[in-house]
Amino acid sequence: MDIIIQALSPISIGIIVFIIAALIAAFYKKWMITFTIIVINFIVFVLSIIFSNVINDLAFKPIYLTVEQIPQIYTIFTSMFLHSIRDFFHILFNMFMFILIAPSFENRIGAKKFLLIYIITGICAALFHSLVAPLLTGGFNPYIGLIGASGAISGVLGAYATAYPKDRVFFPVFFIIRMPVLVAGLIFLAMQTFFIFVGGDPQVAYLAHVGGFFSGIILATIIIRRKGPGLYEQVPIEKRTYDSYAPERKRKIDYSNLRKLADTPELKKMLDKIEKENVPQVQDIWLEHFLEKARCPKCSSNLNHFDRRVWCEHCGFKEKY
Repeated sequence: MDIIIQALSPISIGIIVFIIAALIAAFYKKWMITFTIIVINFIVFVLSIIFSNVINDLAFKPIYLTVEQIPQIYTIFTSMFLHSIRDFFHILFNMFMFILIAPSFENRIGAKKFLLIYIITGICAALFHSLVAPLLTGGFNPYIGLIGASGAISGVLGAYATAYPKDRVFFPVFFIIRMPVLVAGLIFLAMQTFFIFVGGDPQVAYLAHVGGFFSGIILATIIIRRKGPGLYEQVPIEKRTYDSYAPERKRKIDYSNLRKLADTPELKKMLDKIEKENVPQVQDIWLEHFLEKARCPKCSSNLNHFDRRVWCEHCGFKEKY
């Protein structure tokens, strides 16, 4: 039995390094993972157009699950960041769907769990398609590559619908409508299941979407710990807007509690700016930046923040401000 190792071009190796480095940098620099993934996808898409061999090098093919081809198994990760260079709508629709649901979910659970769910469900989506498609599709070809972020996005939707079913998101159903994420998830699952059995676009791996969605449900029940209905209810969207013509709002912020988190000169300077700022919009931006930079005073872990509260999932630290 001969083991087949596929040679990669320098640009394909560079793309792998770039994807991993960008995700690590986002995590440690506290950039939002959602927007980092979107930027990575568009950069890789442009490089795929310029260098035509990238898709062939980094797409995942079900044949790679065999013993002979197992060295290429890393493509189950890289394929999540590839999109069709023949159909610009492929990446646009995927990223559009992602931005509708992912930012609020990431804010709910934090970057670490969000990235974990995204990657694992993307992998599970590809595996589900590879293992189930031969049973349902007579013309299944294990040499056809899988590309796209839709399996991972389906996983994020499944996890979000499971963990916080009452949160409201915008979702396209003929028109873009705001609805509970549970309803959006059920509509999505019903559509994908319909296309599997009735027939849809032959270029779309609907089974991967279903596999990603169900793996998201499973992961959410394992890694997202809930207390009662949820840690904090989502702020209604109408309360997030600010009318610049309306009288200035009097905001009460407990700076004494925030000062417990300002344990570096940078954070102290930032908090001084927040306290002196009179424009609510600017103050909100600085406050968001401050809370993203702050660490738990007990265990130095990353903090979650929502609805005028901060908390640490590692040691249980909680504070209002």
